[in-house]
Amino acid sequence: MLLAPARAWSVFQQIFAEHWETFQQAHPRYQSRYYDALVHKMLACGNPVKMGCVAYRCLHCGQGEHVVSMSCKSSLCLRCAKVSPDNWVSQVSKVLHEGVIYRHIILTVPAMFRTIFYHNAAVVLRAFMRCGAQCLDAFYSTVQGTPLQGGSITILHTHGRNGQYHPHLHVLATSGGYAAHADRWEHLQYLPYALLRRTGQWHLLTTLRQTLKTEALER
Repeated sequence: MLLAPARAWSVFQQIFAEHWETFQQAHPRYQSRYYDALVHKMLACGNPVKMGCVAYRCLHCGQGEHVVSMSCKSSLCLRCAKVSPDNWVSQVSKVLHEGVIYRHIILTVPAMFRTIFYHNAAVVLRAFMRCGAQCLDAFYSTVQGTPLQGGSITILHTHGRNGQYHPHLHVLATSGGYAAHADRWEHLQYLPYALLRRTGQWHLLTTLRQTLKTEALER
């Protein structure tokens, strides 16, 4: 049984509390302890009885207790999901190469492909992550006019901030790449983002055509 609704719940939490079990029956791939644990943690977020709390009192009079509930830290919670990426970014920032400029690049999936992604997630999402690095190398090479191999760290997000299914890649990429023919690092001062968008779309469509052979994709 799921948790009973708590005060100040968001609509997002209410939807899960009322429909999660029905959703699992319709979509068996979500019938696992992993997803159940995420949902239960998210529903308990903000509940001091379930999550624990910190109580504050006035140092002078000892009155006016103020209770702050612990957060769930679940990747499914819209309030807490940002904590995990922030911690990850903090760790990654300590191992970046000194003197190399990095850029935060987001590669998205057009709305017309999101249903295809959802129904073929096990195959398509892995290919999508590989597509990100291939796209950036091709993009850098086109901008520089010579083959370049950049460096990147890629994170896959399957949902947007509002909870809707919206797969996209967050890429921490070097602003330039290694030119093997000249045996040196080439820094790129300017990146034309209109070209990056077109290059990303071309690589995404190519990846989908190579990965899936369906009538929906052909249309």
